[in-house]
Amino acid sequence: MPRITRFLAWPIGVLTLGLGLGLGLGLGLVAAHAEQMTNIRFVLDWNYEGEESEFTVPHEDGTFQRYNLNVQIDRGAGSGDTVVKVGGGAYDMGYADFYTMVRFNAEHPDHRLIAVAINQDASAMGISTLASSGILKPQDLNGKKIGAPPDAAKQIFPFFAAINKIDINSIQWNSVSSDMRDTMLVRGSVDAVTGNVTTTMMNARAMGVPEGGIRPFIFASYGVPLYGSAIITTPAFAEAHPEAVRNFIRAVAHGLNVMITNPEAALATVKKYDPLLDDKIELARIKISLQYMLITDHVRQYGFSQVDMARLQKTLDDVAPTFGINPPPKAADVYIDKYLPPAADLKVAAWQPG
Repeated sequence: MPRITRFLAWPIGVLTLGLGLGLGLGLGLVAAHAEQMTNIRFVLDWNYEGEESEFTVPHEDGTFQRYNLNVQIDRGAGSGDTVVKVGGGAYDMGYADFYTMVRFNAEHPDHRLIAVAINQDASAMGISTLASSGILKPQDLNGKKIGAPPDAAKQIFPFFAAINKIDINSIQWNSVSSDMRDTMLVRGSVDAVTGNVTTTMMNARAMGVPEGGIRPFIFASYGVPLYGSAIITTPAFAEAHPEAVRNFIRAVAHGLNVMITNPEAALATVKKYDPLLDDKIELARIKISLQYMLITDHVRQYGFSQVDMARLQKTLDDVAPTFGINPPPKAADVYIDKYLPPAADLKVAAWQPG
């Protein structure tokens, strides 16, 4: 896993102000600057893919550095795994489905997490099947084999099932790794898989499934209009490093704008983590991620992570019974917007699907 540590270099002149005194002053300035750097161990929700470039862009173009952040970015293995790693202290911050974090908080109140920015204004979580499977509607999933890593979609599935009259007890769950999930679907080892449908659609295409060969059931289209993944951390880390958290969000907003305005350049930064990524597949993944999750009408109007708190509370009220959470958490207790930079830094570039 790439772990690149960088420090800003001071001009040669600073280090040669004089024999002895000048050198000492220069080294002192370097040491002081290094002390101001905040180290952040950050774990993604999934593999290195095109849509993760909002994080790799600021890492590779020096934006994190300019904000005095020394960021380590590691791949994830599903939101369920990410929240455990951040909640347990293995990482300082992470990227995970918002509602998976909420469930984690209910089950681990002594290790609760907060979202400091919600990147995905719409969730692309859902169930994906092969178009040839004969599964034409959600009710057709009754009695089927579903492959699922410990991801957000599996945890939300009971809510989707209740709304769409699916007998959850009839489902044959197959626990799979994140790497093998979509391969098992394409091979026919399972009837369907959970996850972001955008990820499965593109992974299947990379394995030779033609466009249109995957039938997605996006939860948002079947009565579950949720938010998606968010930047998460612990209250203690955010309180100890408020400006670092604010600058991290500012840098990610910059990364999103590069995804919009120069997707090829954005993809190039992800390929430093996984050089085997297919350019055509990942550029298409960036496009559908922007279309399905990141750039909604609300985001166009208000900007990155300008959350509608009434909508967020409604989703929490809806999801809480599925998770056995009573009463539902207050939106303002799990999404903390005080760490956001000014709205001017959160504007998004113009983008239209096509």
